[in-house]
Amino acid sequence: MAVLLTQAYEGYLAGTVVNLPTNIETALIAQSKATASTRASTTTGAVTYNGMQGTAAIAAGASSVVITSNKVDANSIVVAYVSQAAADGTLLRVERVLPAAGSFTIYGTANATATTLISWAIISPSIAAAPLA
Repeated sequence: MAVLLTQAYEGYLAGTVVNLPTNIETALIAQSKATASTRASTTTGAVTYNGMQGTAAIAAGASSVVITSNKVDANSIVVAYVSQAAADGTLLRVERVLPAAGSFTIYGTANATATTLISWAIISPSIAAAPLA
């Protein structure tokens, strides 16, 4: 399951869809801090999302996923990590994140043997460089 946070939680902003341990998701829903998300958390493949953080899924047989976002350019800083308790047996961690103009690609260590959830956050969004004085 995934939840849509209605309040900030543990560094995640309100309005973010996150995958957390079931007991935490259930508690957040019970406390009205989140609602069950209608966004399929295990939908695999490329995603367009203009938030500052989110979740994507690398499909079985693939080793990467592309996130299209108007917040990034080639100089942005984006971090990502495998975000499920029982991670895939071959895609164990994120190897690199490569930002580009309007998107970034998250690369895992190997081709996944099962759908693998990846959480990501844009640490430094696309900002026009100011000239040095």
